[in-house]
Amino acid sequence: MKEMTQQEKNQQIRREAKATVILFILCFVWHVGFAFGLSGVDVEIWNLPLWWILSVPGVFVVAVVGVAILLKKVFVNFSLNDEEVDEHDK
Repeated sequence: MKEMTQQEKNQQIRREAKATVILFILCFVWHVGFAFGLSGVDVEIWNLPLWWILSVPGVFVVAVVGVAILLKKVFVNFSLNDEEVDEHDK
């Protein structure tokens, strides 16, 4: 577990929240974009319209891959206790 000062913890929490909101917006745009953008296309796969295939299962794949990336690149394991680490103890 990473030791951080209170200020570093707050910055990391904001960074994780921003990244999560960005992923949510990406998923929303993907879902709505394919649903409305391809709604007039008469292509079917397994008797399902193309817009549904790309919109519903597609957004699930985007979300899972996005969460995996967030866990590896953005999120950090740290304690939320109020005990501060002195700058020279690091």
